Amino acid sequence: MPGAISLRDMNLCCANLSDRVSPSRVRSNLRASRLLPLWFGLALSLMLLLLTCRPTRAEKIDDLKPGRTYQVGKISITGNHAFSDSRLLAQMKTKMRPIYQSYQFWKKRPEFDSDVFTADLQRIRQFYVAHGYFQAKVEYNLSTSQEVVNASIQVTENPPVTVQSLQIQVDNAVLPPEQPIYRSIKLKPGVIFDQTEYHRAEDVLREHFLDTGHAHVTVDRRAHVNLAQNQARIWYRVHPGVSAVFGNTEIVGADHVAAEIVSRALTYKPGERFSQQQIEKSRANLLMLGLFALVRFDPQLHTGNPQVVPIKLTLREKPKHQIQVGGGYNTESQFVADFQWSDLNWQGDGRQLSLIADYSSIDSALGASLMQPFLFGLPNATGYLDLREDIQQVPTFTLFATRFLPRFQYAFTPELVAYIGFRLEYAKLTAIDPTVVRALHGFRQSGFLSGPFAGLSMNTSDDPYYPHRGYVLNIDAMQGGAIWGGAFNFYRVEAELKHYEAIGWNTILATRFKVGTGDSLGSKYNYPLFYRFYAGGEGSVRGYGYWLLGPQSSDHTPLGGLSDIEGSFELRHPIWQQIGGALFLDFGQLSLRPYDLPISNLDFAAGPAVSYTTPVGPLRIDLGIPFKKPPGQQAWQVYFSIGQFF
Repeated sequence: MPGAISLRDMNLCCANLSDRVSPSRVRSNLRASRLLPLWFGLALSLMLLLLTCRPTRAEKIDDLKPGRTYQVGKISITGNHAFSDSRLLAQMKTKMRPIYQSYQFWKKRPEFDSDVFTADLQRIRQFYVAHGYFQAKVEYNLSTSQEVVNASIQVTENPPVTVQSLQIQVDNAVLPPEQPIYRSIKLKPGVIFDQTEYHRAEDVLREHFLDTGHAHVTVDRRAHVNLAQNQARIWYRVHPGVSAVFGNTEIVGADHVAAEIVSRALTYKPGERFSQQQIEKSRANLLMLGLFALVRFDPQLHTGNPQVVPIKLTLREKPKHQIQVGGGYNTESQFVADFQWSDLNWQGDGRQLSLIADYSSIDSALGASLMQPFLFGLPNATGYLDLREDIQQVPTFTLFATRFLPRFQYAFTPELVAYIGFRLEYAKLTAIDPTVVRALHGFRQSGFLSGPFAGLSMNTSDDPYYPHRGYVLNIDAMQGGAIWGGAFNFYRVEAELKHYEAIGWNTILATRFKVGTGDSLGSKYNYPLFYRFYAGGEGSVRGYGYWLLGPQSSDHTPLGGLSDIEGSFELRHPIWQQIGGALFLDFGQLSLRPYDLPISNLDFAAGPAVSYTTPVGPLRIDLGIPFKKPPGQQAWQVYFSIGQFF
């Protein structure tokens, strides 16, 4: 071992030391003899260290002793640059003991199966080939310690195969490269020949022609790979067939839901040009009703007339009544409980009636909601009537509010939704800190609030729980008083943008930016305290207590603000199986003045997070550490919640 002294060297040193002893130094030798137990102990420890640190020789599967049961120790991968360790380990059926079980040393490790491990190496090799690395090599070495096998996998990636040429032929005509259809295919000359994209391009071409009326389209693909030059030539041949129109739609499985409810959700009519896109829109409309657990469209292509395509629509209804019970825990709202009873087809016509009860230490509510699809006969329009009794218990006040909130919602696309409504509520504040009243020079503590509200939502993210790409934009505006009457006279606007981007190595960069402003119309006395902006804590700037970022009264009670700016940067990366990690940076600040984004006065916080994947979203623990310790607060904050921070 580097830096270690051999036993032979130690004996020589001791011999030389003995040679130098003279009769005139007997007293010194007597003192040295007292150190002999210490030298002996050091020598014994060194011997044990050398024995335990003795490197095991590299082995192969054939070197393992037949009939002996081995366990999986550590699996390490080297030489991989194009793909992360976690992506390659995910291809293997041989698994290490999970990190969260590593402290349970008394439990057995997973059993090492040499046949499975050999197949794993082949799976890693096939993974590389499927992603364009046709000449990748996968080798291994094993080291054993007692009955534990540690595997070292060495990958030699070698240069990947790239696309030399791509050609699309429609019947007997070759499409020139400037045709728009080429832009919808990710495989292009010069890029790596990824077989996933190779197969996906076939689907893209098929869908393109299905959307242009060619219900009988077929697509053939062919690729020639030249390993000597690491290049691939790709051909697609499309046979569009005759142009077709929709025939009649046969509905199967709608036993309790009226046929007209199903028919009005269809975005096509008999005689119109066949389009797969219209079928997908119709499926989305039917699923949005919430009445069906299964929606399947089957074009009937073999009816004798290829120019007319009837549709068989198979449905499976959900139970008419549903009960949903949920709950959870986070460090701020603490225990959370939700209950909802729904009638999915109340009084027919697809309308839904829901009774709702929510509880937490901060927000509690009782309410009823009525949803009417196809409002005014418009397929993309939905009407809502919400009646709620809300209780909000926060550091600054306790709010009791009775709210009636009718609204009209229109979906321009599945991603883009807009709404407009009217707010009528009676609000009463109690438990207000007197220092807040003095700091804000008074405000109205009860009364009616009436006025319009509107908003816009754009969501292109690819997953509601674990987004890897896309963005979410929400804009909300409200106004009260003026011509609408009521005791409060104000307006308020807020916008938030979230963006998700895969930046390589299974790492997601998630960003968030939020701004808002509001003001009274006339006297500041008439701006509602409960619609001011508040920052800090979970859902805002981590590292600060709930609502404890921004202006405060003399006893450190939040005052809120009339302008708000917040943001977050977060790197998310899988660690092992269901366990993931994140590093984040949050910032934010409030201002007591409208249109005054306090950019020069931002407060920052950062920290790590750990999450565990579940079917209902990730369980997360976040540790937020402010750059400057807030007066009267801790130097760090811990947050536990279900779901991503944003």
